[in-house]
Formats: sequence, C-alpha cells, structure tokens
Amino acid sequence: MRRFFIDPANIVGANAVLTGSEARHVTTVLRLSAGSKITLFDGSGSLYEALITKISATRVETKIIALTPYIDIPGDISPALHLGIALLKGRKMDFIIQKATELGIASVRPFRSRYCAAFDPGADRPSRWQKIALEACKQCNRPKPPDLHEISDFNVIISAAGENGHDLKLIFWEEEKQKPIRDIISTGGSIKSALILIGPEGGFSTAEVADAVAAGFQPVTLGSRILRAETAAVAAASIVQYELGNLA
Repeated sequence: MRRFFIDPANIVGANAVLTGSEARHVTTVLRLSAGSKITLFDGSGSLYEALITKISATRVETKIIALTPYIDIPGDISPALHLGIALLKGRKMDFIIQKATELGIASVRPFRSRYCAAFDPGADRPSRWQKIALEACKQCNRPKPPDLHEISDFNVIISAAGENGHDLKLIFWEEEKQKPIRDIISTGGSIKSALILIGPEGGFSTAEVADAVAAGFQPVTLGSRILRAETAAVAAASIVQYELGNLA
C-alpha cells in the first residue's frame, strides 16, 4: 500500500488531508482516485490506513479506517544506535541522513570539529535533512525518522554522551590500528544504546581523540583503507548495526 507523510495538524478525528507535494504525488504522479486505500504516517511512529474520499489538484481528503500505534509496530530496532557525524561539504550530509534513516539509526547528531571543511551548512539545511529523512522513511517502510539534533561542537557531543546513557561509545579513527569493531562489541556485554562518532574529510585531530577517550570512547578502526567520510559513516553504521544484531 502506498505510503504518504501527513502533517499531524492535518488529522482531525477520522479525517486526514494531504496537501502540497504529497497531494500532488497522489493526483499527478500516481493518479489515484476516490476509493483507493493508502497508508499515512505522521513522523511520530503511528501508521494510519486511510480511504481517499475526495481529490482536487492540491488537496486529497481521506477517512482513517485503521490506526496502528507506534508501540504495536514490529521491528523497532534495539539496541539503539546513534550517529555523531562531523559536518561535511556539499550534499554529503544529505546522503548520510538518507542512509542513516534506511539503516535504522535512532538519532543523528551533526557537530563541528577542528578539521571540518564546512562549519555552516546554511540555515535551510536542518529542514532539508528532515524532509530527506521523511522521504527515506517512505521508501524503507520506517514509521518514525531518526531524531535529528541541532548542530553542536565536538566537545559538547562527547561530554553529553555520558549523560545520555550509552553503553557503548566508539570513535572511528584512521590512526587506530589494533581494535576492530567485532572484538569490542563481542566483549561489551549487554548493550542497550550505542553512539559512534565519524570525523570530517580531514579526520579527527589527535587531541580530539584523546578528549574522546577521556570521556569514555574507544577508538576503533575500519581497516587499512582510508575511506571518504561519507563512506566511513555508512560502513561504520552498517557494521555496528550488524554486530548489534539489528540487521539480522
């Protein structure tokens, strides 16, 4: 069944109205008609089965015929994996938000670090990232997008990690030669929440890694190859999700 994002403000009782790009997708791309059934999600995790009752060029009216609350939707990923990612240039962050959503990352925490080539992505970027996450949710049948945190500084990320209750804290560093991910996770006991940090195009500085270690992070390696930052983010997230059992 086709899935569409709906603004929660557009749900009143059993009536739900699609507007904007989602309405245009119904009318001009898919050419659905009154009587068609669709699935709506509002970004909070709940899913609504709805019946189209009326269509115009810019507005699709529906009637909700079934609701599945978030707590009743199977497949919620646990343990939760959180991604801290240094700001990257251009559309690389867009790519990472999309793939993090598809991989089931619980939250994405962008930060500035010493060797970031992009310190100010633009005021419109956070809203763009939210749209990208919602579109990815539609594609991969995820009911709730990852939490997208405000951009912060590296020292804020590592200092707050302890307060957020992460059982596992990893910083990926190309200078680390001894600790593969599997060895750390296999000896980590029962993990409920993990946070991984990926640096910018220029990598982490030695001082940043030392500060992270002091804050309880373990440096880990992705092997002998030097990967692009966006490749490293997707590779690290995929490997850790697998080792945590979230891709089983």
